[in-house]
Amino acid sequence: MPAIYTPESGPPQKSVGVSVIVLTKNESLNIVRCLASVAWADQVLVVDSGSTDETVQLACDSGAEVVETTWRGFGAQREYALRLDVLQNNWIFFVDADEWVSGELAREILQAISSGSDKVAYWMFFRLVFQGRWIQHCGWYPSSRIIRLMDRRRVRFGSSKFSEHPDVQGSVGRLQSDLVDDDQKGLSAWLHKHVDYAELESQRRLAPAPGKSARREHESRLRYLLKDRVAGNVPMRPLVQFIYMYVLKRGFLDGSAGFAFCFYHAWFQFAVSNLQAETNRVGPTRS
Repeated sequence: MPAIYTPESGPPQKSVGVSVIVLTKNESLNIVRCLASVAWADQVLVVDSGSTDETVQLACDSGAEVVETTWRGFGAQREYALRLDVLQNNWIFFVDADEWVSGELAREILQAISSGSDKVAYWMFFRLVFQGRWIQHCGWYPSSRIIRLMDRRRVRFGSSKFSEHPDVQGSVGRLQSDLVDDDQKGLSAWLHKHVDYAELESQRRLAPAPGKSARREHESRLRYLLKDRVAGNVPMRPLVQFIYMYVLKRGFLDGSAGFAFCFYHAWFQFAVSNLQAETNRVGPTRS
């Protein structure tokens, strides 16, 4: 696997058999690069949830089909997109607007769907670029695995607003190349987004443990207890998080970007804990 990917690393020619879905909202700084990297697909569908910038126009100018709708939550939005009548193929590849697909990954996708394999979905590693640097350490890589290529007849997403992990009915394979996330909107947008994520995470931690019927859609009860009831109550968790990522997982090897990345993830834990405490004290706030 090359150490550096570029969006111009040789995508394959136009191919039949896969529809690419891009979920968007106010992604004008990212959408053109993203769509250029998936131009090899015979169908590219942008599902937009209320952009007020030029995202929709740029998507149309790039040759994508656009469906405008409301935001339903992370899992529900993907499930909605999977069931759209305008989809021309059963094989779907999800890519976010701040991500792009290398030529290597594109070729693997096309090979996978034409191989006749019994796999009904494929996972790949997630390569995050933060402040211009690929985060190779911090416990982030290669721990981050995502399922984005799937046969929509054998996959569903739940209605949870917290999780977008699919429930796959069948065997899952692996693609060797990474999906690259390199958001061009800058640090301010990243921080604002993670404030929203912190609110969602605090709500998830305060929610009742998933029951038997919800385990497929969320986590097992054991993992829930370990993650939220044990790890969630570790004293000084933000400091522990920073030491774990920066020292034990060698985030210092990622330079100044690695330090900032670890610091902001510790800050995220601090924000989540304080939002939980506020909810316990005064009840849920109104947005």
